[in-house]
Amino acid sequence: MTRNGILILCSLELVALPLSAQDWTKESKDRTKRTALHGAAQLVRGDSGKWNDDPRLQHAPPLARKPEKTTLDAWADQLLKQKVELTDKDDNWLIFRSEQLDDNDRIWIERIERRGQQITIIANQAKWQGKYFRNFTYYQAIGLNLGKLPPGQYETKMIIQPLAFSKFEGDGKALDSNWPKDERPADKKPSELRITFTVK
Repeated sequence: MTRNGILILCSLELVALPLSAQDWTKESKDRTKRTALHGAAQLVRGDSGKWNDDPRLQHAPPLARKPEKTTLDAWADQLLKQKVELTDKDDNWLIFRSEQLDDNDRIWIERIERRGQQITIIANQAKWQGKYFRNFTYYQAIGLNLGKLPPGQYETKMIIQPLAFSKFEGDGKALDSNWPKDERPADKKPSELRITFTVK
């Protein structure tokens, strides 16, 4: 390789370094800490009068801006009526609201990845296959902190992986604190949510 070729190759590698340095992955591999990536969460029960047939993902300001006595779900409703404008000095958040689930179903964020201006979130939605002795429903609101991002337009994709399970960990009871023990892929295709947002 000529000297000029080596110089061009080295300069290309130097240019690529800052771009790859922006990439990151946050992953929760500990089965006992499946909500480790949830910056905030709220269960909204069906008997509260609220219902959510379709999952939703939205861009949000830092959680610290949420009014003190306002729930995460109510704040998400308020933000739908506002234009969210953030700069590279702000933490960027996403609020995910699941579809309506039965009370034994579980949902959690497994991974968040940033590759340049592409953000991918992997969520697991595990549906209970056992017998119900009582039947409440809920949807979950989950806040995810993406941190500070450089100016630009970001494309965000959330993949919701369908799982099925019939056993709980721990004492085996369907308590809010117990997670699925035997989750497995369900006979259903993953669904996707996509949004685009801009950081100034």
